[in-house]
Amino acid sequence: NQMLKDSSDKRFQYVIVHKLDRFARDRYDSAIAKHELKRNDVKVVSVLEHIDDTPESVILEALLEAMAEYYSKNLAREVMKGFKVRAGKCMHNGGMPPLGYDVDQTTKLLVVNEHEAEAVRLIFDLYVDGYGYGYIISELNARGYKTKRNMSFDKNSIYSIIRNEKYAGYYVYNQWDGKHNRHKRKPDDEVIRIKGGVPALI
Repeated sequence: NQMLKDSSDKRFQYVIVHKLDRFARDRYDSAIAKHELKRNDVKVVSVLEHIDDTPESVILEALLEAMAEYYSKNLAREVMKGFKVRAGKCMHNGGMPPLGYDVDQTTKLLVVNEHEAEAVRLIFDLYVDGYGYGYIISELNARGYKTKRNMSFDKNSIYSIIRNEKYAGYYVYNQWDGKHNRHKRKPDDEVIRIKGGVPALI
C-alpha cells in the first residue's frame, strides 16, 4: 500500500522483484496493483522471468500469476489437511493454549495447569451464581490471577473463557472463519468437535 502511494508521487519508475510470485499470489490483487502502478508510469520487472510488451508475454505473465495463486492455495489446502489430522487426535494445533491448560511437549495434548485452572473455575462459579463481569474481574485481580499473557483480566478475556467449549471437555477445531471474519462461525459439518478430547475443568 505504501509502494502504491509512493508511486503516485513519481518517486520511482520500476518495482523489481525476484519472481512475479513475490509481487502477489492473488491474480486480482496483482491486476489492481499493476494497473495502479501503470497509471503512475511505474513498471513491474521480474529478475528471473523475462516479461516484455509482446502479446506472448501477456499470456506468459497470466500463466505465471495463475501458477503462483495455485501454489499458494494448494499449499494452504495441504497444510489444513495436516491440521485436521492432528485435530482428529485432539492434538494442539499451534498458538497459545487457553487459560488453564498447557501443552504436553511429547504428546502435543492439552494438560491441566492447576494454578490457572483455579481461576477458570472461579470465573464459571461466579458467572453461574449470577455475578457480572465487573465483579468477576475484581475478584480475579484481588486474588492475583492473570490471563495467559500475564495481564489483568478484562471483559473480553472473561467473555472468551465463558464461551470456550474446551472447559467442558470438548476438543474443538476449525470453528471460526478466521480468514474473513473471526466472529463468524463455520457450518457444523466443517467443525471438528470431539467430546472428552480435552480434560474438563468444569
